[in-house]
Amino acid sequence: MSWRGTYHPPHSADKLDAELTLVDQVVRLETMHGHYEWPLSVISVSVPLGNLPMVITFPEGQTFTSDESLSLANALGGARKGRVVHWLEQHWLAILASLLVVVGLVILLFSHGLPALSRGLVPLVPDEVPRQIGQKTRDTLDEHMLSPTQLSQSTQVRVQQQFDTLVAQLPTLPVEPRLLFRQWEDTANALALSDGTVIVTDSLVNLAETPEQLNSILLHEIGHLAHQHTLKSLIRATLISTTVALLTGESTGLADNLLGGGVFLLTQGYSRDDEREADTYANRHMVAIYGNAKAMKTMFERLSKANSDATPLEWLSTHPGIQERIDAIESSP
Repeated sequence: MSWRGTYHPPHSADKLDAELTLVDQVVRLETMHGHYEWPLSVISVSVPLGNLPMVITFPEGQTFTSDESLSLANALGGARKGRVVHWLEQHWLAILASLLVVVGLVILLFSHGLPALSRGLVPLVPDEVPRQIGQKTRDTLDEHMLSPTQLSQSTQVRVQQQFDTLVAQLPTLPVEPRLLFRQWEDTANALALSDGTVIVTDSLVNLAETPEQLNSILLHEIGHLAHQHTLKSLIRATLISTTVALLTGESTGLADNLLGGGVFLLTQGYSRDDEREADTYANRHMVAIYGNAKAMKTMFERLSKANSDATPLEWLSTHPGIQERIDAIESSP
């Protein structure tokens, strides 16, 4: 049995009509320039893929491209893989199933793989990194958002002592907590930075009616320190950006915008999980120290009313909804 095709001599761009014959494990090739023979064991065969022809490569670099790829591949005994690929290409259900498998693997990568990897990388980061990140973040906040505290010296001393007493009752933390007072217009808020700094605003201190209420928010921020959420978030965002860029292989303006939007939405979802974890930490230690977390629930309600003028869409917020957080407190043992 013979097959027609095109012969390419080694180190040449010539294309010659050729006929290939297979006889007793010997491949014979006839061209206008002569006759060639090789044992079947020394040739390399590429399986036909889609509409691409099969290519046979000979020891000296010569190639033969067949016009009847599947027939020749069957004869050479190398068509099994090719038949499977060809079958997949002709069946849309198989293609759909393959796509679903790929999508499922990508979802698992982003939902479980990258978060797990970021947690594993955190212990490998030198201590200087979170210190530098925290310092730079604090400097940026002081320059653009925050202003010096207006709290009286006696109030600062009282809250600092309250903070020190609270920290002394907690398990050892990855970084040493340090309280910092700042004013942020009329916003009642607190922030935890990667170097252990906990920034508390004047409005938050004034909003709390009892030490327990203020401590519930401070415990939430300490929960971020305990779980190193800032450092994990930075590593996650880097891993997500790099992974999406590698998967898309695009560097156009549109791709950059889509990439940025996708990374934003993914990191927002992760951030809400971090907030829930910090809430759980605060809830657990409020119960351990005070016997219950009622002060935490009250403080959430007061924060909701105090910051009611700034209520972003919940899906854009890094925090879960206030009601969800209150429900979590009420449902805890």
